[in-house]
Amino acid sequence: MTDTPPPANEQKKTQVQDYFSRTAESYVASFSHRTGNDMQRLIELGEWNPQLQALDIATGGGHTALAVAPYVAQVTVTDLTPRMLEKARDFILAQGVTNAVFQVADAEQLPFASESFDRVTCRIAPHHFPNISQFVQEVARVLKPGGIFLLIDCMAPGDPELDTFDNTVEKWRDPSHGRSCTAEEWQAFFKEAGLSIEHMEFFRKTHEYDDWTARSQMPFDEKARLAQFILESNNHIQSYFEIVRKPDGQLASFSNDFILRFHFAQRSKSIAAFLELAKKEYFS
Repeated sequence: MTDTPPPANEQKKTQVQDYFSRTAESYVASFSHRTGNDMQRLIELGEWNPQLQALDIATGGGHTALAVAPYVAQVTVTDLTPRMLEKARDFILAQGVTNAVFQVADAEQLPFASESFDRVTCRIAPHHFPNISQFVQEVARVLKPGGIFLLIDCMAPGDPELDTFDNTVEKWRDPSHGRSCTAEEWQAFFKEAGLSIEHMEFFRKTHEYDDWTARSQMPFDEKARLAQFILESNNHIQSYFEIVRKPDGQLASFSNDFILRFHFAQRSKSIAAFLELAKKEYFS
């Protein structure tokens, strides 16, 4: 189950805002967020041109919006957390970007008209969203017909044991973590929203444990307990997540899966609504 009931959704969003208000600077400075082959692939796949209107959802430190800005007319940079967006704005404008606008926005209730954007990006964020299905439907709504959605996020393995371990570790380190979805779950979200999948890639990221836990400001005792939990996992888990020990036996790093998807908006929302109405009338 990837979605939570409405009251829990609001509690979850408050938790996310609290977490990113507290850790905003560390996410702007994060090496793993500002670099990586996945960012380069996002740019390579985007089919950009200088007339495009782009939207970056849950921008975090602003790194994706910064990468997109040179290729479009304007990038609208959004985040649920005002302080996170403020820090991203400072970072982006300090790089000399002049074609970015900034707006606090809930990924599940985007404050934009339908068919407003040619490109939508969202990188390393949906695992924080309470209702990922609603988020994908909102992306489909604001995309123009023929527009492109570029998504990157951490991904849970299809093996239930590995899935449980992956999400347990992520949520232990960051209580605002919701769920890393499987490829099959993502497939269902996009099918439901009417987005066609044009391209899909899988890749891995290695997390240096000390840096990974420092970014979330994890207390020392919790960091030690989580490391013990990881190091005491079975051989199947340790092999899959490529768990590496330091010479003194302490946890050095681990790796997990990520997904990159490239989607077209197949048709306009108005046409989709018309076809749905026609179908209802035909069968009534």
